[in-house]
Amino acid sequence: MRVTCMLNTSINGLIARLDGQEDFLCHDNWLDFLSAAKDANNFVIGRNTFDVVARLYEGFGFDDVQAAHKVIVTRNADWCAPEGYIVVNSPQAAIDYLRGKHMEQLLLVGGAGLNTSFAQAGLIDELVITLEPVVLGNGINLFAPRNFDLPLRHIKTEVVSNGRTRLAYAVKPAESKIS
Repeated sequence: MRVTCMLNTSINGLIARLDGQEDFLCHDNWLDFLSAAKDANNFVIGRNTFDVVARLYEGFGFDDVQAAHKVIVTRNADWCAPEGYIVVNSPQAAIDYLRGKHMEQLLLVGGAGLNTSFAQAGLIDELVITLEPVVLGNGINLFAPRNFDLPLRHIKTEVVSNGRTRLAYAVKPAESKIS
C-alpha cells in the first residue's frame, strides 16, 4: 500500500492558523481533497483535525466526502466517532485496516501531529504539498517539531489554479547507518 501525505500550506509551510482556521486557503484546495479522497476511496485524519473541521467549517465537513473508508486516528480509547467513520489508535493500525479492505493507497491528510507520527514510523511513501500564495506570521506547521528526517526525491512540480503550486516528492528509503 502506498501512503500519500497530501496537504495544503502557506508558502512558509503552515497548514492552519493557531486556532485551526484555514481561511487563507482557496476553495480549490477543498475540491482537490474531495477528488483525491474519492479516487483513493479513503482518507486518514487525526482526531484533532476532525474536531476542528467539525467545529469551524459548517458545510465543508468530512461527512460529505465520497470515500468508503474514513479513518480517524486517536490515542483516546474512549473516544467514539460518528457513524460512518472507523477509529484506530496508531498509524500502523490505519494501514492495517485499509490493507484489510484491499486499498492500494492511503490518503493521509493530517494534521501536524499525525503527519509526524507517520513520518517518524517511516510510513510515508509520497508527499504532495500544494502551496497557497500567502505567507503567515504564525500557525500550525505541516509537521510537529519532533526528532525525524524525511529525505525526499522530487517527482513533479506544477502550477495549478489560483496561483497555487503543487509539489510532489517520493520519500527516499532510509539509508543504513552501519559502517
